[in-house]
Amino acid sequence: MREITVTQVERCNLVLFLLGSIVIAVVTRDLMAFFSFAVASAIVIMNFRLLKNIIARLILKQEIGKRDLFLALPAKFLLLLGILTVVVIYGNVKPFYFLTGLSTVFVSILVSQLLPFFSSSSQRRQDNGA
Repeated sequence: MREITVTQVERCNLVLFLLGSIVIAVVTRDLMAFFSFAVASAIVIMNFRLLKNIIARLILKQEIGKRDLFLALPAKFLLLLGILTVVVIYGNVKPFYFLTGLSTVFVSILVSQLLPFFSSSSQRRQDNGA
């Protein structure tokens, strides 16, 4: 497997968010299905970015404070849990499309890993030196 960067995964997240939202809107022609996918995907993208920022701050610091570990990560988790609770209870979401939207980060990581298999061999040799 090749090494991927966080920015590649974020780009792939945004592409999946946009393409998935458009496909669901066109295929189902159901506003609630579109809303369910779009909101879940946006929540997961926001969670991924928050986690990236927290980890980047922890890595860039020479010493890791207890405040960062015991405050920042649980606060992010509680924020995510609160947003998910409000959306599920008051949002009238469709479960299949909501769960599909929640899986966009996983799918974007898989796509980022599998993308070199669909590139030309000369491009792979140039990237990997093989």
